[in-house]
Amino acid sequence: MEVLILTFPGERVDPLAVEALRGVVDMGDVTLLDIVFATREANGDLRVVEFADGADTFGFGGVEIAEGELVNDEDIAVVADALAPGHSAVLIAYENTWVRRVSEAIRDAGGQVALHVLIPSEAADDVLRGNP
Repeated sequence: MEVLILTFPGERVDPLAVEALRGVVDMGDVTLLDIVFATREANGDLRVVEFADGADTFGFGGVEIAEGELVNDEDIAVVADALAPGHSAVLIAYENTWVRRVSEAIRDAGGQVALHVLIPSEAADDVLRGNP
């Protein structure tokens, strides 16, 4: 399981971003395990909303999750410290389902996944832009 935190101005995620997420779910590459929304109000208060209560408000109507209640207070605290007034965040706990399928196929063939390393997105972006 991994947690992805997306931040954006306002309270609704752009529909194109939600469609991209729905696309990887529909292809079976990703399984959404939990989603929590957080909004920093103009007065500075942080409002945290569970998926079942905020999917439509934040533009995630029609998105389905498989489990629920996996995003924890520590995950939310990361957002709380950095979220500016008038901005929101979506915390998404997910599984790269394609990794499980490939790993199972490798094990069935007598092999094993010897190493799995996550590279921070900033480092990957730098390399892809030619800025090592």
